[in-house]
Amino acid sequence: MGHWSEGLVNEAAKLIGGNPSRQVLTDMLAQAGREIEVLTGRSFQPLRQSTSVIEPNGLPFVDIPDMQVGSMEPGAGAWEVPDPVNSEIATVLQVPLASPVPNAAHAADALWVAGQLVAGASQTGRLTSEHVLHWLGTSVDREQRNDLFRRVMDPAFRYYVPVLGVPINGWWIQIARRLVWVTSETEDEGRLYELLLDKANASGQIPPLAATEAILVVAPMTRHPADWAFTARIWTEQVQRPIDRPWRRLAKAIHGHGIPTITLDPVSTSYEIACQVVLKGYWHGYIRGDEPALANAVAMAYPRQVDRIQRETHAPDRASAAATLLEQLIHPGFDPARGAEATRRYVRRKASIAVMQYRKSEAPDRYPWTQVGISERRYYKLLPMFAQKVNGRYEYDYDDVVARMKAHLNLVDKTREVRAAALEVLRSHGFGDEAARKWLQRHSPEEAVNAWPRGRRP
Repeated sequence: MGHWSEGLVNEAAKLIGGNPSRQVLTDMLAQAGREIEVLTGRSFQPLRQSTSVIEPNGLPFVDIPDMQVGSMEPGAGAWEVPDPVNSEIATVLQVPLASPVPNAAHAADALWVAGQLVAGASQTGRLTSEHVLHWLGTSVDREQRNDLFRRVMDPAFRYYVPVLGVPINGWWIQIARRLVWVTSETEDEGRLYELLLDKANASGQIPPLAATEAILVVAPMTRHPADWAFTARIWTEQVQRPIDRPWRRLAKAIHGHGIPTITLDPVSTSYEIACQVVLKGYWHGYIRGDEPALANAVAMAYPRQVDRIQRETHAPDRASAAATLLEQLIHPGFDPARGAEATRRYVRRKASIAVMQYRKSEAPDRYPWTQVGISERRYYKLLPMFAQKVNGRYEYDYDDVVARMKAHLNLVDKTREVRAAALEVLRSHGFGDEAARKWLQRHSPEEAVNAWPRGRRP
């Protein structure tokens, strides 16, 4: 069985047309397919049966991408948790949990708390490879370590290193990393790997022991087994991914079918990271847009932008200003591979857009396109006809351009009206629609009064 992207070769060749090289198309589709797998955290493999041996080391949840709901054998001692966005698959597997609790906080509030725990884990170094090695050194005896490494070499063995696991407000929040012995038989699940050892062994080779990216799992403890779980991948600043792809073409697929990705750097505050977790839950469909925690998260994470919106738009309070900013954050416009700074830059830009839109609505006469009576988009499409760029910017007299653009648009409207009248005259003389349009391509509209089809001149 080849890569799933190979099934798209015929469709791609049909869309391109001509006779493209099938091998070139196969290679390009395979490369694009693997890029999508890394960005989504999934492999999109065809249905197949597999056996896994899981060692969660005390964690009640483990991440299992691409599992089909209902495919587990009964009595396995574990339960798949259906993905809240796509109920046909499960990305989380649950092992026995303590007794359920009667109540739990709202999902958005739980994600806010989870984001702050992620920030704390990052600031204390628990998301690094050194923490994984330290945990192995203190939790696994030297005699058992070689046996563990031999077991990890088996692709069916899934060994998880706990980073964090706490119950809060009726929710279980955990972070874990899976150990992987990277070989040619290692199945590609769309995850990123970090090598843990950098010293060669007796044979002169560096052991390919690696850990996957850290995975955040947030699940309510009100039922056993759980019926809802949020999963997110955590990318630190060490993640290096290509960013020369057109993100606008991939965003819909990533947010519709991928696992959310949280990006961290040392500059990010705990509130910014927590807000990012809440926004990713919103963008990927795990929580609704009417959750009060959404606006509260934006207000606490980006106080300067919210204060600016409140000041410039005369909003009655910070909550209203935060809601205005949140309205701009419906569709994320950045690639997670660009890092945490892209999130901050995106929010700053959207805050500026919110202020600019308010100014336009409050004083429309101050803008040249409103004086002309057209949209801003059309104004800037017409502007090269009336002004020239100097050092990359248009420099012109607004009043002069407005007057000339009005005259141009009036002429265009008049020409359109004359043409429409000529078409009506030609139709009344017996021309069909297509014949009348072709006649106008060869003659001036003024000649339509004396134009008749062949053999029908009176």
